Amino acid sequence: MYALCPVQRPLCGTCIYKARLHLQHLLLSFFYTSIMRAVCRAAFLLVCFIWATNAQAQNSSNQANSINHIESTQNNRQQQPSKGNIGDEPIYFNTKAKDRCSMAISGQTNSTKLRVSCKTRGKSYWCDFLGKPNFCKAYNKNPRHFFTQIVWDMRKLHNACQGPRVYKPQMCRSASDEVQMAFHASWPKISIPKPTQASQNQQKQQQPVKSSITPTKPPSSKQQPKPQQPIKPVKTAASKPVSPRKPVKTITVRPTVAEESQATKMAEEYCWKSLQGICAYFINWFQN
Repeated sequence: MYALCPVQRPLCGTCIYKARLHLQHLLLSFFYTSIMRAVCRAAFLLVCFIWATNAQAQNSSNQANSINHIESTQNNRQQQPSKGNIGDEPIYFNTKAKDRCSMAISGQTNSTKLRVSCKTRGKSYWCDFLGKPNFCKAYNKNPRHFFTQIVWDMRKLHNACQGPRVYKPQMCRSASDEVQMAFHASWPKISIPKPTQASQNQQKQQQPVKSSITPTKPPSSKQQPKPQQPIKPVKTAASKPVSPRKPVKTITVRPTVAEESQATKMAEEYCWKSLQGICAYFINWFQN
């Protein structure tokens, strides 16, 4: 207080006034600094709150998008084998007789329907095949290739509907028979050729002939014939001396070619090469 007044004397009115102004200035500066600090703190907290809310909203949107993407992919995988999306684009091909054909695939509830439609010289024909190829793992990975393999077989035919009644592509050979595409219907109807008389005769000849000889029953005790009386020998006028018979020569039958071949085979299997001839000889000897 004394420093504000140049003259060293008791406090005067001017010195007190200046002191008050100085205190007010100090208080105002302190008040302004505290307000600015509070404002800065509030602004910083507001910015942090806004940043946190934005990050949380972005994370929730990303999670929702990922869940929707997973659900859509799962639905597509489940719907692919049942609805048969490959049926949107038919497969076109030509037969060996230059018939223009198209193959259309449509999915049903329990099976897959395959229709082959062809045109040739103003005429048309079609045939349907049914099967369950979705039981094959290779089909689920590449369903279009399953039907292209059937097309490769139909190209070799003159009429696409007059081929095999059942098609089972190579990619599903190890699968069950439910996978194969079986013939269902056609227009015009395909007539199956009846067997000719020559084929029937061949089948009859191949069948074993039943023996018509019935076994004879032994005569019963009631029907046994009576014993006949012995017939007395008739005496001849002059009995000629009987000349002794010549001894009959015994002829040893040589083994046939089949027996020799069998003996040689057994000798080759069970004997050494150096002893095969001796083994074959003894085998023939034992067989005879």
